[in-house]
Amino acid sequence: MRSDPRLQRQYFDYAPHRYSAAFLLSPPLAQKLELVHLERTLHLRPGVRIIDFGCGSGRVALYFLALGFDVIGVDVSPVSLADLKTFYFRHRQPGWGKLALMSRLPASPVADAVVGADILHHVDIRLLLPRVFSALRPGGTIAFSEPNAFYPLWYAHYLANRIPWAVEKGILQCTPSNLKTQFLKAGFSRVNISGHGLFPTRLLSSLPAACRSNALGVSRFPYLAPFSFRLIIRADKQ
Repeated sequence: MRSDPRLQRQYFDYAPHRYSAAFLLSPPLAQKLELVHLERTLHLRPGVRIIDFGCGSGRVALYFLALGFDVIGVDVSPVSLADLKTFYFRHRQPGWGKLALMSRLPASPVADAVVGADILHHVDIRLLLPRVFSALRPGGTIAFSEPNAFYPLWYAHYLANRIPWAVEKGILQCTPSNLKTQFLKAGFSRVNISGHGLFPTRLLSSLPAACRSNALGVSRFPYLAPFSFRLIIRADKQ
């Protein structure tokens, strides 16, 4: 699915379309659980370097920086990168990892892991996944969180919030079978796709136990992935 990088950049350069800075350090429970799921999926050892592909203003990058990991934030939006840089230097604490920023993926293997959330459906994965593979060191792992193309409420969300289809149409790439196929074609191995939430995770934010069970419990049942709100993709580079 072809994606227009210029359109994506223009859309996310506009402040209301970026993740709210008010939630970067203390995200709502539903979004915190998404980050926890990505962290558990990567199962990182101390001292590794991570690429946050499609980092935006930093909701994923800052989570891993606060855990002590060095992060390379990669994003097509220069405004988002500037926001992340400012926020990082304003709020960083002792023990945080180091942040580097890039406008495109490195051409050589520089990272032990690549992570991302809500990015693959904004790019042409046939073109970008081989570049992700090239930026990852042998033995490295990737983990992405993406909307599930089979989940109809995503389309209702785009319509209700007047989000342009030209920005979100890449969701059609995000079916379990297509994602697995494209990751394997890009050279990855041990591709695993699990579900994250049978119900939209924000709906249960006021019920912490139910929210946690909904968000994290689905991954124990692989056959539920096609029916899940989100997909968590994990793969390795041998």
